Amino acid sequence: MKSPLNFATSLLVASFALNGCASGPSRKTYTPGGEEKPAASPKMSLIKKAQGQYGRGEYGPAIETLNSVSDNTLKDSERSEYWNLKGLINLSQKNPASSEIDFRHALDTNLSPEYSSYYQYNLATSLQEQRKSSEALKTLNAIDVATMDQNDQRKVSALRDKITQGDHGATATGAPLGAAPVVVASPTPSPTPAVQVYHGPVDSNRVGLLLPLSGKYENFGKKVQKAIELAFQSSLDSKVKGFELIPVDSGDTVESHLAALKKLVEEEKVIAIIGPLLSKGVDQLPAAAAYYQIPLISIAQVQGQDSPSFVSCSISSKDQTAKMANYAINTRGFKRIAILAPSNKAGESFAHDFWDQVKTKGGEVRSFELYDPEVTDFREPTDKTLGLYYTEPRAKEIKDLADKRKEMNITKKTMKTIQYFELPPIIDFDAVFIADEAKTVGQIIPTFAYRNAKNLPYLGITTWNSNQLLSRAGDQADGAVFPVAFNTLSPPVATKRFYDLYNATYNSFPGELDAIAFDAAAVTISALLHNPSSRDEFRTVLDNLGEVEGATGAIKIQDHHCSRDLALYTVKKGKFEVLPDGEKAENKEPSAGAQNPNGDVSDEESVSDEGEEQGFTPAEQPTKKQMPSKPKAPKQVTRDMQGPNYNPAASE
Repeated sequence: MKSPLNFATSLLVASFALNGCASGPSRKTYTPGGEEKPAASPKMSLIKKAQGQYGRGEYGPAIETLNSVSDNTLKDSERSEYWNLKGLINLSQKNPASSEIDFRHALDTNLSPEYSSYYQYNLATSLQEQRKSSEALKTLNAIDVATMDQNDQRKVSALRDKITQGDHGATATGAPLGAAPVVVASPTPSPTPAVQVYHGPVDSNRVGLLLPLSGKYENFGKKVQKAIELAFQSSLDSKVKGFELIPVDSGDTVESHLAALKKLVEEEKVIAIIGPLLSKGVDQLPAAAAYYQIPLISIAQVQGQDSPSFVSCSISSKDQTAKMANYAINTRGFKRIAILAPSNKAGESFAHDFWDQVKTKGGEVRSFELYDPEVTDFREPTDKTLGLYYTEPRAKEIKDLADKRKEMNITKKTMKTIQYFELPPIIDFDAVFIADEAKTVGQIIPTFAYRNAKNLPYLGITTWNSNQLLSRAGDQADGAVFPVAFNTLSPPVATKRFYDLYNATYNSFPGELDAIAFDAAAVTISALLHNPSSRDEFRTVLDNLGEVEGATGAIKIQDHHCSRDLALYTVKKGKFEVLPDGEKAENKEPSAGAQNPNGDVSDEESVSDEGEEQGFTPAEQPTKKQMPSKPKAPKQVTRDMQGPNYNPAASE
């Protein structure tokens, strides 16, 4: 077989064109005859633009261009090439963790078996860059080298040798040539430079707190500090009284976080650090922690890069998405899922993790939409999900509606005739997963209803546990399901104990963030009680801890994350209820808008009231000047700091 490209040891600037790319699952287009046809690709020129930008080394603009392309515009055959290009760009930007996700999606969506080996090679390169040697080797061993020419087979063999010999010093780059999928190449191995690490004194009784204690997030930092102090003060082990907490203000910038970390290690000589709280610096702190060999027990929502020195004690996105995918697919039997998420680190992490869980469990992602975290009008992502945004593929439906209006002498849009003017939504999915905060979700759900997609099953994340969801989404939230770590409706013994202790100590009720901080402190205390004398020993103890009792229940460190057994909440008649494992939430039958059963509407039957003509119910009829320009919805969403489960990391 002829290779679709040549490998090289450095990036070559090349002019090339993709056959097609995709940013997510392709849509199917509804036609009145019941046929399904692949959606057209009106934005293919943007894909070619991104490819040209990549070839010129303009990686930032290339990613922005790719992110502007909606999955609704792309064909099934284009999806793998898109993900592969995105993976190459992320790899070139020294972001191998993101490129791993992209290359896995390229393999999942690939319809051309002859390209599988090249995508697997890319994935192996990404894994090797992350020091995931065993996974990289497993991926390489799965490659069918018989589908590759001898030159490319030698490249696979060279990468395998480098992994088995422990050479991690090289950086992968690629040379895309021609119209076929582009694949990265591994350069000639070079000697690995000696890793520089800090060597300084350690006080094994001192623990640092890396928290914002001034400025915008001061209140959150001090609230978290109180929860951590409560864990140390309430411990029944007398040895804990000898430990000292050293709080240092992290500020709210990357630079201030790194400076605070340096002070805690070099001046305060702490053995471990609880923090950060904010997402600022989560990408840079692991490298600094590795240099100082200092364990960080993070409570930031954004979980950062995988590192032996960085343990995330926030509620893992993997735990949440695994719980929701299991409920959706195994309990409810939902096989087709739509995903919406903000285009920030937390949103994209949740979206990709959920996608992977759905795929693993045999489901299918039918729509994948990312939106600007600052947006306040959600019609665009909603319409894209419902097949209402790009109408070119539905031209026949539009013509049929026009013919029907002419046949029935309908010239005015009223509540009774609106079905002859507007396309119906395409609900080709069983449930909608939205990875955002309650106040935002409380506006997205009514937008679906406003676009005539009512009573849909909605799936969420722990941040949905807020009354803002109930007040904003109204009865359309009924049947929604989301995971919770801090279960106060039916609390386990440990949660009840913490809740009562916090209330008795501070005369206020704790929230989820307080519970997470208490958990991080409980894990730290458990490690300290093993008497580590060095930071390296502390890190080793963390990696081998058994179950630890915290505010949220039993916690276990797995793959540098705090793993928890999550509960499920559902919305029923405007209230939150615990949903026992294996039980199904109560959902109304999904509706795609009202249809006129008589089918004989004419202009003589039109309602003269202006509000009715626009499709509002009598109770909502605004005057002409008051007519809104966007869907009727709750108050405008702002990224302020509200809600009992607010984590400041999510707002950055």
